Amino acid sequence: MNELAKQILDTVQVGALASVASDGTPLVTPLHFARHGDTIIWLSDKSAQHSQNTDRSGKIQFVVWDTEKRAVYLDTTAECINQSIEAEVRASYANKLGDFMPNFANPQFYQAKIGQIDENSTTGNWLHFVA
Repeated sequence: MNELAKQILDTVQVGALASVASDGTPLVTPLHFARHGDTIIWLSDKSAQHSQNTDRSGKIQFVVWDTEKRAVYLDTTAECINQSIEAEVRASYANKLGDFMPNFANPQFYQAKIGQIDENSTTGNWLHFVA
């Protein structure tokens, strides 16, 4: 991951998560996220439609862009985090988002690998990663 991608992922607080329902209906969900090493992490309610979509297929796309119109696109898979790293993930989330912590009935942290830059689809300040 290059420095521009790290800068965008570490400073922008909200991104758009795209998932697909079992009937093929697309769903785009804005959510707060943080970078945890070579993954992005977010907290969702397990009963939310985007969580159900993620749990079913794991396939997602994610995009975040900054005020200078630079963007990071991810074509990746997501999964629930392993409980053994939850403390680390919470620390990364709090480090970026401070005291902000959504209050969900069924909270679950998710992670998605950032992957490798795709030179064929990266154009200028729009960085595409595939995992």
